[in-house]
Parts: sequence; C-alpha cells; structure tokens
Amino acid sequence: MRVVSLHRYPIKGCRGHALAGADLDEIGFVGDRRLMLIDATGRFVSQREEQLLATIEPELDGNRLTVRAPHAKPLAFEIDQSGRMTDVVVWDSAFRAHDQGERAAAWFTDVTGTALRLVWFGAGSQRFIDPEYSPRSDAQTAFTDGYQALIVQEESLADLNARLAEPVPMTRFRPNIVVQGGAAWGEDDWREVRVGAMTFDAVKSCARCTVLTTDQITGARHPRQEPLRTLATFRTIPGRGAIFGQNLVMRAPGSIAVGDMVIA
Repeated sequence: MRVVSLHRYPIKGCRGHALAGADLDEIGFVGDRRLMLIDATGRFVSQREEQLLATIEPELDGNRLTVRAPHAKPLAFEIDQSGRMTDVVVWDSAFRAHDQGERAAAWFTDVTGTALRLVWFGAGSQRFIDPEYSPRSDAQTAFTDGYQALIVQEESLADLNARLAEPVPMTRFRPNIVVQGGAAWGEDDWREVRVGAMTFDAVKSCARCTVLTTDQITGARHPRQEPLRTLATFRTIPGRGAIFGQNLVMRAPGSIAVGDMVIA
C-alpha cells in the first residue's frame, strides 16, 4: 500500500486542504485542528451543529491565519499564542485554550449567524487521549475528536460507493491519511501501521456521524442522509455506530509524504 493523499484541517469543522508532505509533532499533524470554534458555554462547535463551517476555508501559513467564506470579506491575522486562557470542552475532555479575540469572534459570528469564538491550542493547553484506547498514558492530541490522525483506504470508499445511487468523494470522511493498495475494509484489523519511517498504533475504528451527509463544498445536507444511511446497513458496531477508517496514535514525531509505503 502507498499514501495517495494527506490532509489537514486548521480549524476543527472547517474545510481542509491537501498536503504533499506533513510533519507530525507530539500531538499530531502540525497545524491540524489547532484552532476551534466554541459557543458561549465553551463547548466545541463542528459541522454537526453548524453545517456551513464546510464553506469556510482556512489557510494557515506559519503563525498567520486567513479565513474565507462565500459572501464575506476575508479575515487575516496573526495567531495570538499567548491570548487569554478560556475553558473549553471537546466531548468529555475539559481543558483550556487561548482565545483569539474580538475580530475573529465577530467574523465567525457574522458568517454563521451564531455567536462563536475562535480558540487556539497552544502552550497553555493540554489534552490527553482517552486512556481506554491510548497506547501510552502520556499521549496527547489537540482539538481532534479524540486521536492524533485518521487513516482511510480508497478501496473501502470504492466498496461503499458501489452501494450508493450517487457516489461521494473522500472529502466527506475528513481523513488525514488516504492509502491505496489494500483490501476494502482491511483497516478494521490493523493494529500497527508503518507509514514511511513513522510507526502508528491503530487504536480504534472511527465511528461516523451526520457530518458524512454534509457536502464539503456547499455545506448542504443530503436529503436522504447518505452516505451515512447506507454505511450503517453493513458497517455498524452495536453501541458505537457506523464505522469508516482507523484512528491512529504515533509512536514518535516525524514526517510522512504522499507516495510513502504503508505496511499494516
């Protein structure tokens, strides 16, 4: 198997972009989900609640963030890595992050029509991976749903698409690493994954949600909840939901690139 594409998502829930190569530090892909939108209670906001986040395109260049959205003037500013600390919640994890100020809050509020604030996962933030699945007690992540990276197979998507009236692109699944050359759904049995010179533990199959039904260009929901509805007919784990992809935790920081060999 080989890596055919790599992706990062600078702001949790917003549009991602492809990479030719990626560096991974102690908490995951550098620049991946290091920013997040929160509501007035500090709880994270994603496409589950605000499907229009799919239409927001962030560009992170070093410490400079530019965000664009239809019918809105772009906003560009330097990430405030020492911004005011605020309490945030991602699922069952409560920790602290750096608020990015009033300009950013106003821009995202105007675009979505919901009062939102932007926060940064910086030096004052710390979030440990669920110990039930983590291979190490000190493993951490940023604003991801819970793990450092998500790997998927093109063959698995091809099998799903063969069951759909309208095929969907891989962008619906918001992966970090896309590989080609294995058997469809073979990732279910992966425990150790080598990507180039890096080694990852495959710790938990990824349960999917309504985000799968959201067009990642327009933000529109599929009227018949596809492809989630079809996926659930043959890929459901009781108590977990419909499954697509594997969550990864790295053994040590490093770098990977499109074209790297994958051994699992």
